[in-house]
Amino acid sequence: MNRILGTICLVSAAAVLPLATHAQAARTPVSATLTAGAAMPMGDLDNFYNLGYGFGGGIEFAPSMLPFGMRGELGYTRFSAETVRGSDGAGGTFSIKPKSSNLSVTVNALLGPTVPAAQIRPYAIAGVGFYNTSEGGSFSGGGFSGSATESKGSLGFNGGAGVRFQFVGFSSFVEARYHHILKGEIEEGDPTDPNATTTWKSAAYLPIHFGISFGGR
Repeated sequence: MNRILGTICLVSAAAVLPLATHAQAARTPVSATLTAGAAMPMGDLDNFYNLGYGFGGGIEFAPSMLPFGMRGELGYTRFSAETVRGSDGAGGTFSIKPKSSNLSVTVNALLGPTVPAAQIRPYAIAGVGFYNTSEGGSFSGGGFSGSATESKGSLGFNGGAGVRFQFVGFSSFVEARYHHILKGEIEEGDPTDPNATTTWKSAAYLPIHFGISFGGR
């Protein structure tokens, strides 16, 4: 009986081992990510706008045997502000509803410990990208209403950290990342100057996102 049981165990091990090896070898270093969450305006941007939101998606390349990887992302972030109301000086009133948004394409480096059995993995992330910012808003007053928007493309950089929670077949993560856009906010000028041109200054914000990754390590 012992010999029969031993033979069955050996046969079972011989059958399962190649399947496990194949499953390990079939794991790809490429994964897809989806993110969404809140975005906090920072610095001068915080003087005009409230808490916003953002979402995005990307592709990660992270070999399981290396402590670093890469992530390419496409993201959208939007901020809004309280409606500004006042008098136009002629007995009438006006209202202005400002808003700001940007569409970003970034390339980022990931650095974190590679521990296959770990279910919780901290990591750092930093990168550069191109940000297309739109600022403007809607207005009404004096019998007129409408909207206006100015757009500007600019380089920027980001950096932050996150924690990944590993599951079977996918992982989730929470990530906070500071973004600095070299030209991401309209500079205040003299509204009475008809020859004034639109100038832009730097802007910053801090999104805190929840994400899901499919595939990869």
